[in-house]
Amino acid sequence: MSLLEDEDKRSLNGSGQRVSFADDSEEEDDVFGDFDFAKLLVIANKSLVWVILLVVLSITGAFLYVRYTKPVYESSSILKLDLKSEAGVLGLNKFNDENMPGNKLSTISGEIEFLKSRYLYEKIVDRMKMNVSYFAYGNILYEERYNNSPFKVIGEIKHPDFLDFKFDITFLDKDKFLLSYKKNDEEIKSEHYFGEKISTDNYSFTLYPTTFWSTNETGAKYFFTMNSKEALVKNLMDNVSVSILNLDANTILLSYKNHNYSKATDIVNTIDSVYLEQTLENKSKSHEQTIKFLEASLLKTEENLAKAEKDLETFVRNNRTVDVKQDFGKSGIKIEELEKEKQVLKSRISMLGELKDLILGDQEVNSFIPALSQVENPQLSAAINSLNTLQEERNRLLNSQRENTLVVKTKNKSIERIKENVLELIDINKRILHQQTAEINAKMVQLEQEVLSLPSKETEFTRLKRFYSIYEKFYLLLMEKEAEFGIAKAGTIPNFVILSPALNNPNPIYPKKIFIYISGLGIGIFLGISLIAIRYLLNDTISTQKELERSLHASMLGGIPEYSKEKMEVSKLVVDKNPKSAISEALRSIRTNLEFICPNKKKKLIAVTSTVSGEGKTFVASNLSGVIALSNQKVILLDLDMRKPKVHLAFEKENFKGMSTVLIGKHTLEECIQSTSISNLSFISAGPTPPNPSELILREEFDMLIKRLFEIYDVVVIDTPPVGLVTDGILILRKADIPLYVVRTDYSKKSAKRNINKLVKTIPKLCVLMNALKAINTYGYGGYGYGYGYGYYEGETEKESIISKIKSLAGVKA
Repeated sequence: MSLLEDEDKRSLNGSGQRVSFADDSEEEDDVFGDFDFAKLLVIANKSLVWVILLVVLSITGAFLYVRYTKPVYESSSILKLDLKSEAGVLGLNKFNDENMPGNKLSTISGEIEFLKSRYLYEKIVDRMKMNVSYFAYGNILYEERYNNSPFKVIGEIKHPDFLDFKFDITFLDKDKFLLSYKKNDEEIKSEHYFGEKISTDNYSFTLYPTTFWSTNETGAKYFFTMNSKEALVKNLMDNVSVSILNLDANTILLSYKNHNYSKATDIVNTIDSVYLEQTLENKSKSHEQTIKFLEASLLKTEENLAKAEKDLETFVRNNRTVDVKQDFGKSGIKIEELEKEKQVLKSRISMLGELKDLILGDQEVNSFIPALSQVENPQLSAAINSLNTLQEERNRLLNSQRENTLVVKTKNKSIERIKENVLELIDINKRILHQQTAEINAKMVQLEQEVLSLPSKETEFTRLKRFYSIYEKFYLLLMEKEAEFGIAKAGTIPNFVILSPALNNPNPIYPKKIFIYISGLGIGIFLGISLIAIRYLLNDTISTQKELERSLHASMLGGIPEYSKEKMEVSKLVVDKNPKSAISEALRSIRTNLEFICPNKKKKLIAVTSTVSGEGKTFVASNLSGVIALSNQKVILLDLDMRKPKVHLAFEKENFKGMSTVLIGKHTLEECIQSTSISNLSFISAGPTPPNPSELILREEFDMLIKRLFEIYDVVVIDTPPVGLVTDGILILRKADIPLYVVRTDYSKKSAKRNINKLVKTIPKLCVLMNALKAINTYGYGGYGYGYGYGYYEGETEKESIISKIKSLAGVKA
């Protein structure tokens, strides 16, 4: 806290009474609350180089990222599932896949799992023969040479540590190369010829040149790896993506990512081909199992039919006649019909027994499907179809899942439940069939007793003929079914169509150059704006005259532009050397404004102060005194900043005697007055630093000194100590006719406004000057004008802006 704020929060008014500052703390400082666009422009102008540098660095980073990032290419194809059942084509709707349980989503999901299965990827690796990969070294990155390598490697790896291992190759000439690799931090090198077998305990291979080799390859560096099947399969599993493109259209999107677009295209097309072959193979396998079942049944039925034919032929040969009485009466006809029914029932019982054996043996029931037409039980047929569907779904899952996975276990439980239902239905049907057979036997016994009177030959002939007719019909039925499934097998078609095959796409999906460059530019601009915003928020100095005037209670007298002709170590008198400069014009404008403050007083006492040292208080006091003196008024400048005197330095004089020695009576006033380069301007330096400057100012000798000076001079200007550091300045400001408070651009803290507003409470005449204003446009200083909107002035040059420098470097004329 400054001494001004420490002065008991009180000060004296003109009548000697104490005025309280107790309500000063209630005064709000809105410096941080208000946005100052002019100040933002000043900070932006100062930060422009850094902003441009950040943008350039960001774009450069984007360029380096694009330049040295390996591009990733993606190739894809679109498959449309077209599930057509051969049984459906034949009109056998019960064999149609589309009528099987399960919805469209589960069917497509099963195909997707198969396309992502390890089983399929292993076949792709075997098909493409990717056991060796070739790469060319670049300056920083390396590039895979897929199908265009200048050499090829044929051989094998004996030790697994050398699988997926990098072997470096350097071409020495058209016949010779250098082989090198690192193992256990040891670099191994050896020279070899093309066609020479290189064999060790760990590997054995031979290098051959290809049609892509040329003399330009001499000195080029490559490397190759002999890949393990596990690594290749893992790469496919990690980079192949399969997803549903359109569920209603039954379309699947298959894609693969790789750093080589030709390789990506070949892999996608190979997946499509292998998937086609496996689909055909699986469907053909199902038909083959069904045909085998039919062939076995045909063989057995053929044997029974041959035996029946032989028995009938023997009967005819032995009896030498075929004219056997045909009319057995109603009883004979019924027996024959009952016998047929009995054989059908036995056939059904036999088929149910075979079906039960299949189920108990945990075998596939798809081979029994053709015989379902003989089982006249819709409930049992539906259960067997459901069991067959579940078994097919489980087989499809096993192509991409393990036995112990949850999905497979769940499917097995469903299969076991439906097996129990099927076995129960089989037992029920067998009991019904046995009961029906017993009833037929009872009827036949009764009927046979009625025909006992018929000749035995006739009975035997009828029985043989009956067996022959049954076997013949069943044999023809099986032959018909075998022919149907043979035709279905021959017409097997894949269950998908390739709508869009994979094509070479040389445009990488990553990195996207335009996006990276735009992002780099955006990041650079964002960082630049952030830098300006941070510097704006952290800036606690007063940057513009407009910012100073905001919420200022004192009068604003004017502003003084920054002196840029030379760098001054100490304050100097410059108005005598540059009478037409911008600073001289600004001080003349301030001199005119001073006339309006005390228009009726011919003798004026002007006190100049500031918050802290370095704000240009002495510079303003010296040059303002010079400008007033140039208007034919006699002016004297007193240096009362006895703790840190600088006025004598401004006039390049000595400081052996001055105000301190005059006030204590050591020297007379005339002895201490010193002349300057301006005839009407004199000054008295501070003199030796006293131990009690404040007491000297409070003495009557000081007031008497001012009266004596008014007898000689028209204007007395006092350079006071900074009020933010000591109280001496406040005592002098109260006595002054025109108290001036100096604030310096980009130096004075924002807290200076609080000090000024508190001083105005007791010193209403207090006026403020803005020192060292920056020129931020061509219309004036600090974005504000009080009658001194300058362009070029004598003795000064325009300070070149950052933008002007950039335009100059770019060759752009203003």
